[in-house]
Amino acid sequence: MPEGANPAADYELGLRLLNARAMQRVLGSMGDPYALVLRGADDPYPLYAAIRERGPIYHSTTGSRVTADPGVIAEVLADPRWRMAGPDGSPAAEQPLPFYGYGTPGAEADEHARLRPHWQPLVDPETLAAHRKTVERECLARLDRVAGDDLMAGYAWPVATAATGALLGVPAAALPRYAELCADAEALQDSLLAAQPLTLVRRIEDAVAGLDELFGGLSETGGLSEIKESSDRAVRVLLSVAAVPATAHLVGNAVHALLAEPGGWAALCRDPDLASAAVAETLRYDPPVQAETRVAAAPVELAGAELPAGSHLVMITAAAGRDETRHPEPDRFRLDRQAEPEPLTFAGGLHHLPAAPLARAQAEVALRILAEARPNLRPSGTPVYRRRAPVVRGPVELPVLGLGET
Repeated sequence: MPEGANPAADYELGLRLLNARAMQRVLGSMGDPYALVLRGADDPYPLYAAIRERGPIYHSTTGSRVTADPGVIAEVLADPRWRMAGPDGSPAAEQPLPFYGYGTPGAEADEHARLRPHWQPLVDPETLAAHRKTVERECLARLDRVAGDDLMAGYAWPVATAATGALLGVPAAALPRYAELCADAEALQDSLLAAQPLTLVRRIEDAVAGLDELFGGLSETGGLSEIKESSDRAVRVLLSVAAVPATAHLVGNAVHALLAEPGGWAALCRDPDLASAAVAETLRYDPPVQAETRVAAAPVELAGAELPAGSHLVMITAAAGRDETRHPEPDRFRLDRQAEPEPLTFAGGLHHLPAAPLARAQAEVALRILAEARPNLRPSGTPVYRRRAPVVRGPVELPVLGLGET
């Protein structure tokens, strides 16, 4: 048994998680579309449409209120009364993993402001402009030695971890450990809503602690002299758990959509500068961040309903991108969309100011390099998705042909 393990605590948590999964399964079987989202679906968008049809705010049998309405989502994201934690600082009761529901560095809007001096230099325009050269180098290096036909394992994840690690000062010798920790922490954001197996929960905890230890160790050994405060480490951990999976899945979702749309990949290969348009369209069509959660810190009126303090609201931000009142032909992936509303993904929470510009910049470079180097890329199988992943969406495996061509 690992040192410091608490069998009683593990038993209690494991039982609670098991009961939560069983309840969500039962409620999904009874027709609750949000419960079905929590269980996981390869294509959640029909479920989002069912949620939208139930009105601007749907009180799910899971206990959460859920909205897919773009106007409601925009209103909540702009209202400081809606926070990541409850009125007393505790998580919403509906969240099955309360130890991750609050206290997450950078989660609240005021935390973003407090931590701005620590994260702003990492993602300002000048830094990101220089960082694009690093991303390009990592993309080309990965393509030079890629093996296999899985775009995620062979390209998207290695590029995201290597590029982000370079920005955050992770030395080459520590990169394999860094990549392992980022992968282990991927389900953190999903665990806020969908109960995960106990082994995965503990792996997430260990990964977050490991990232903090890694950056702290770099500071102590002089490998990263600017990490002198816990806030510096917290920002780097935040970017690791938020930006790395966002970049990897933004690339994976974009490639999958382009290959599925007739002529889509060919169009990008003819003009690789369309990579920025491909990223923007992916953020609308199939974003790597599907939902945001908030808790009412005070009584609030929303969409004609009086909601008490402590109300737990899940905003399906990905559904807004498929709303036909905002986007013509919402179910088509188009590189030529002009003057349409900015997607609501990356709109708040962990994905707001620090992570969004980094993920977008890295994904744009990764798509451009891939289109230039692998014009014969084509699908070779069905993507595989994680179960119980209502927040972070992207393929675990994306089989393609032509990835290893030279």
